[in-house]
Amino acid sequence: MSQQNPAGSQQPGPLAEDKALVERFRNGDTLASRALYERYAQPVFRFLSALGVPPEEREDAAQDVFIAVYRGLKQFRGDAQLSTWIYRIAARHASHLGRRRRMRSFLSLLPWHEAEPEPQDDPAEKASDLRLLDRLLDKLSPKKRMVLVLFEIEGLGVNEIAIVMGCPPNTVWSRLRHARAELVKAARRITT
Repeated sequence: MSQQNPAGSQQPGPLAEDKALVERFRNGDTLASRALYERYAQPVFRFLSALGVPPEEREDAAQDVFIAVYRGLKQFRGDAQLSTWIYRIAARHASHLGRRRRMRSFLSLLPWHEAEPEPQDDPAEKASDLRLLDRLLDKLSPKKRMVLVLFEIEGLGVNEIAIVMGCPPNTVWSRLRHARAELVKAARRITT
């Protein structure tokens, strides 16, 4: 939809501007990525903030969102508005960050993890922690492992997990309690 200025000439509206911006990007216009960022950076920052991304993570999160946008623009079909598509990418990224924060928080409760973990810059240490977590999770039965992962990592509620697993919510609570206890016991055996 276009708007008319007082002189009667047509001015493109936001949707037409977005379409033109996407075309410029696809045609290799190096200024298009900057224009896209300038147009959507503030809305993305506000959206990430509204979704609970902490201030110290927001800058990196926004950069990750725009990297995903730039990578995906070649395949963007235009079925949705560009802004809607960008918000979906930001929502998925915020959800992913939330799962990572919950996992770090959960891991900090286990006895093998220090109460105040040192920041890990070494990828080998991170890989070692992930291998240890995998070993601990492997000790759980498949049903307990699934409940624990869905609750602690994926952030699903008990009722949602009950639907996924096809069991009553009380069974989910029971499996979750047992999974946590078994995980702590297995962590103690490994670290002692």
